[in-house]
Amino acid sequence: MNTEMTKGNNALKPIALAVSIALLSPVSMAADSIKSALEGGKVSANVRLRYEAVEDDAVANDADALTVRTRLGYETAPFKGFSAVVEMEDIHSVFGVDDYAPERAGYAVIADPSETELNRAYLRYRGISKLDLGFGRQRINYDNQRFVGSVGWRQDDQTFDGFTAAYSGVADLLLNYAYLTKVNGITEQFDSSEISDNLFNASYSGFTWGKFTAYAYLLDHEDETDPNVNAGLRFKTSDTLGLRFEGAYPLPISRPVKLLYAAEYASQDFENTAGTIERDADYHFVEGGVNVGLSKAALVAKLSYEVLGSDDGAYGFQTPYGTKHAFNGWTDKFLVTPAGGLKDKYVTVGLNLLPYAINLLAVYHDYEADEGSADYGSEWNLQAVKVFSPTYTVGIKYSAYDGEDLPYRDTNKLWLWGEVNF
Repeated sequence: MNTEMTKGNNALKPIALAVSIALLSPVSMAADSIKSALEGGKVSANVRLRYEAVEDDAVANDADALTVRTRLGYETAPFKGFSAVVEMEDIHSVFGVDDYAPERAGYAVIADPSETELNRAYLRYRGISKLDLGFGRQRINYDNQRFVGSVGWRQDDQTFDGFTAAYSGVADLLLNYAYLTKVNGITEQFDSSEISDNLFNASYSGFTWGKFTAYAYLLDHEDETDPNVNAGLRFKTSDTLGLRFEGAYPLPISRPVKLLYAAEYASQDFENTAGTIERDADYHFVEGGVNVGLSKAALVAKLSYEVLGSDDGAYGFQTPYGTKHAFNGWTDKFLVTPAGGLKDKYVTVGLNLLPYAINLLAVYHDYEADEGSADYGSEWNLQAVKVFSPTYTVGIKYSAYDGEDLPYRDTNKLWLWGEVNF
């Protein structure tokens, strides 16, 4: 029996039951209407071929992987406000290029293990204006995905089992809620089951200067005692409350120039799995920059400062559900925040060559501990992406991390990819 295919089957039984009840059970549903909903839906497909190479001084053998991800999905047409979404996903190495952990021991990690799974399966209801409900396995992306995201960079993205609600019936106001029972991470190490999480996120965009967001992410992992689960997910409770403001303000000059700015604060209370240790830490973020419109390009430049705080060197502020690859460098050195916390000062410069649909990006990071004097090193991130159409995309990406204090060692990563969407 293929164990990969059975991953999460027990969790999906309520999903299958809900879909069956909604689409098939009520006797008042006309057979032709159900048939129209099934036949009038939308097929989606995605194929991404990617080469990744990793040189990590902390590991004896360098890694390289050539993997292909194939997704095939279907969403039915609405029937009495209901629709159903199903998406299968397959990830495998090809042409024998698979010298990487976890596929092979002793090599550097590339977090794209071979797997075939049911990636999404959920029932959706949009029968009430401005209300969107979902039940089942689905992607969830809040704000900039710092705290809740789908980790779309990895071949196997992150999904969540549970209930979601989004309401936009009040002008400029968006209310989001999610109740989660399972996390399906980018690898099995990032899976987490037997949970009871409540996520609240509310944003208001009616201000001239920008958007204000308030959130509360209340995570309850009462039964999370598996030592194989990633350390950033092993806790009894983790409650994060935060506020964020971000905006772009156009300057009254002849050239199109916008000032970019953002500020965010969050506090976090943590209790360990055994319930014997309680910690708290804060999060701070400030950013300023400009967006300049040129004749055939758009230039963005930003200065940013992020602090994932520490509780006296014993606990670092964590973001267990975030799209962490997009933050604190692409070498992924800080997927779990060190106990001493993390300060990240970084500069971002992006250039969009509009006539050629080419996006260039460069980021420089400087890292240090929040508590104590540890120097965590620095990192360069470089990327170029060419969009041929909404269907075809190719890209190249490189990151170079220069470690200072142990345990962080020099690491270089290279990616080449092509992607097709249907």
